[in-house]
Amino acid sequence: MKAGGLFLLAALPPGPARRPSPGDIPQWAMVIDLDRCMGCQSCVIACKVENHTAPGRFLTRIIRREVGAPPHLRLVSVPVLCLHCTAPECLPSCPNGAIRRLPGGMVVTDWDRCKGDGSCVGACPHGARFQDPRFGNKADSCDLCLHRLAKGLLPACVEACPSGARVFGDLLHPQGEFLSYLQGLDLPGPGREPKVKSRVLYVSAGKDRVP
Repeated sequence: MKAGGLFLLAALPPGPARRPSPGDIPQWAMVIDLDRCMGCQSCVIACKVENHTAPGRFLTRIIRREVGAPPHLRLVSVPVLCLHCTAPECLPSCPNGAIRRLPGGMVVTDWDRCKGDGSCVGACPHGARFQDPRFGNKADSCDLCLHRLAKGLLPACVEACPSGARVFGDLLHPQGEFLSYLQGLDLPGPGREPKVKSRVLYVSAGKDRVP
């Protein structure tokens, strides 16, 4: 169950109350390499186990898409989840102010404010939100495993991916493979946050790809 206060507390650094600067808070992002994704559903299962979503409801899922044209047609597995948009369309759609974008970039729903009217579900262009019938139809979506990030762990889907198709890191301090992907996307390296439209970036053969 979502608890509004926990989202904000987990996102802010410990210590005396103060206005955090951008350098205080990791700017989390995920790169999904479609050329690596096998469509094995490991991420879907790991997310389901970790977050205990309602039956038939998933915070991440895999869809299959045809790309190209004959004779070069191929089937691509595309993981779909909340993209944590920089300007999320779901946010202004909520009449109760239940959707927030945290300082770390994650878009979350405050269940203390959510009334379950579902307006945000229809507003999401990626079909990444759903209503949970167990809790008054309150809206739910991926929060990049915020509870795990607070413990220094990776999101469950990233940890479970056997092909390394999901690569996670801090945009302000990218390292290793995450840094290599950002450089491949021609985004700034350490110390400067890239101007991105979302915190989930799709790549294929070195190019952006949105589901």
